[in-house]
Amino acid sequence: MNTEEKNKDYNCESELCETLLDDECACSPEIVTLQTDESMLVIDQTVKNNKDVIQLLCGKAKAKGFITDEFVEKILAREDEFPTGLPSAVPVAIPHIHDGCLKSFFSMAVLREPIAFESMDGSDDPIMTEIVFLFGITDPSQQCAVLMKFCELFQDGDWMNGCKNATTKDSLIEHLKIGLGEYLVIS
Repeated sequence: MNTEEKNKDYNCESELCETLLDDECACSPEIVTLQTDESMLVIDQTVKNNKDVIQLLCGKAKAKGFITDEFVEKILAREDEFPTGLPSAVPVAIPHIHDGCLKSFFSMAVLREPIAFESMDGSDDPIMTEIVFLFGITDPSQQCAVLMKFCELFQDGDWMNGCKNATTKDSLIEHLKIGLGEYLVIS
C-alpha cells in the first residue's frame, strides 16, 4: 500500500503527512481512544525549552497513573533521536511513545511563547512550536492510526487556530472533541 492509498481515508496527501508517517506506516483506519481530562491540558504555558514542556505534560500523565518513569525517560531520549517538530498550520510538536504507557492518553500544551523543537524532517531549521500534542499508547500497532488523525487535523488551519486561541480548558476540550471525535475520551 503506498502513502497515497493509506492516507486517502484521512484526506492526508501532503508533505506534512509524508514527514509524519513513515513508509512502514501501513494500517487501516481505526479508532484509537486516548484518555484525557482538564488536568492534562495547559493553556498559555511558559516553559524554557522542549524538555521542560515534555516533562510538564508527562508529570500530568504520571499523576493520573497513565505512565511510569520509563515513559518519561524514553520519550525524552526519543525526542533527541527522532525529533517531532512539524511546520503545520500552527507549528506543533507531537512527542509520542508506547514504552512505559499504562493507559493510552493525550495531553497538550498551548504555549505563551514558541519554543524550538527540532524538525521531524531532519532539516537544520528548528520549528518554533506553539502547541505540543503529547500522547502515549499501550499498543504500538495503533500509533499509525493516531498519527494519521493528527496529520489531518494539523493541516486544518481553522482547527489549529481554535486550539491556539482557546482561553479556557472547557473551550479547549469542546474544540478538541470537534476534531478528535471518538479518539478522545474525557474522564
